[in-house]
Amino acid sequence: MKNFFLFALILTSHLLFAQADIYFGKKPIVSAEIILENGDIKTGFLQDFKIGRFSTSDLQSMTSIEKRLAFEVKDLKFKEESNSAIQTINIADVKRIVILNKNSTERLVYDKMKLKTINSKNEVVDLNKTVILPLEQEGKLSLYGITLIAFGQQSPYSRGPATRYLTTLFIPYLKHSDSEYAYLPFDINRMNLFNLGKLEGKFKKALEESTKECPQFQENIDEIMKVFEKRLTKDQKQMYYDKEEKKKEIRKNTKDKAEEDFLQMKIDAEYGMQPYLNLVDDYNRKCLK
Repeated sequence: MKNFFLFALILTSHLLFAQADIYFGKKPIVSAEIILENGDIKTGFLQDFKIGRFSTSDLQSMTSIEKRLAFEVKDLKFKEESNSAIQTINIADVKRIVILNKNSTERLVYDKMKLKTINSKNEVVDLNKTVILPLEQEGKLSLYGITLIAFGQQSPYSRGPATRYLTTLFIPYLKHSDSEYAYLPFDINRMNLFNLGKLEGKFKKALEESTKECPQFQENIDEIMKVFEKRLTKDQKQMYYDKEEKKKEIRKNTKDKAEEDFLQMKIDAEYGMQPYLNLVDDYNRKCLK
């Protein structure tokens, strides 16, 4: 987890995140299917619903990130037709939101959940918040996540808005299908320079709590943690080299700077998410019941 700690340290010191929405972003109105807790399904349109897969925000204050990125909401603005009157749907009544393409096929999925985290004493803490988060992989153990985009100054002497793309940071949420709670293995809300040394233990505890329904998976947690703790393995190094080669090709073949940044963001985001996708896949293979 050395690389993880290094990036966390950078985040708490000098990186700036511009206030914007990227990669779909916030649309005035989107076609959607809303699955309610009582089993009813409402099909129509959502107004002012954030559907961005990449998020940027001013993270100089690392608190309430879900709320500031519009994943913690109290209600939804729903329309049966694009030109009909707005209906307000309380988030307590919502189970799942499916954003649809123009041909009504599934595009993006968001699920409602409550959140738990691990404090510096290695205790489970109920955050007493309800969020609606984008689904990345579904199973007995599902992965949800927020991908943050980091920008920096063009040079050490630059002033004003940070505009140079640096990298991405994937914030994972792990949720078992039998629980209404998701756990944050990496809780950016509670991260600071004074508790970086405890991140590894908190990460492991969150993993234990979210996978406790499967003893055979728990038997190997120490081995699983090595993926996040140790220096890069041979396979991980190759993944990194492959990623950097792809980014090199993008820089070589893409003339438009904005397009170049966007394509590199996607590659970095996929690379950052992959260890968690592998973790969830491993759980769902071993824990079929």
